[in-house]
Amino acid sequence: MVFWIILFLLIVGIAFILAYRSMKDYQEIPRNSKVEYGLFLIRKTENFNVNILNSIGKLIFNEGFVISIERLFKGHQAALTIFGPKKILDEFTTELDLLELEDYTLALKVLEISVWEVGVKDNKNLNIDSPNNIFMNLSELGDEDQFFWQVILGVGKEGENLTFQTQIRAVVYSKDPSRKKVLTSSLQELKQGELTKIPKPFSTEQMMDFYHLRVLSKDSSGPILNSEGIIRLLKV
Repeated sequence: MVFWIILFLLIVGIAFILAYRSMKDYQEIPRNSKVEYGLFLIRKTENFNVNILNSIGKLIFNEGFVISIERLFKGHQAALTIFGPKKILDEFTTELDLLELEDYTLALKVLEISVWEVGVKDNKNLNIDSPNNIFMNLSELGDEDQFFWQVILGVGKEGENLTFQTQIRAVVYSKDPSRKKVLTSSLQELKQGELTKIPKPFSTEQMMDFYHLRVLSKDSSGPILNSEGIIRLLKV
């Protein structure tokens, strides 16, 4: 009996050390704590285009911030939100008809969600010009099922052109465990050949913490895209 207790404690200890080391290695690019951030519904989605994204991107680049653009689906309804520094997004309130929201992730129960990261295996040979619809399988969502597609953007430059380092996370929410499993399996099979699920050594709780924090990790496997690529990625 003593042997099994010692073995159990040893296994638990090793698991704790491995989890700690994984978290320690997961360094992120933090937001400026002195700047107030907010989550906003974009009510004029038709105005969220390449020109607007470039305008926002230039301001973010100058300040060294990141933003998160998120597609939210419930049943057959869809919405587009943006999370970022209020002092920057305030400049686009009228054009995008922004409405500040409470964070929709806070009420989610861990047992009712699946979350994963999406990326590309080879950024050098990346091509996401394919017309295939990334969200094709969303037709399977029931009235109460939900799917979230989060694209975090860090801005850089190639010459005079803006580029966006992305980090993409996807979340399925369903109160029915069997439906959640089916939807997760279906939605992980992206209809965009360049994108793929990226395995991460984190629990669901940890992945949702990252989703909620909306910061860009230094080991992001998301594609590096221009504004046109980001709009295609969001299918706005």
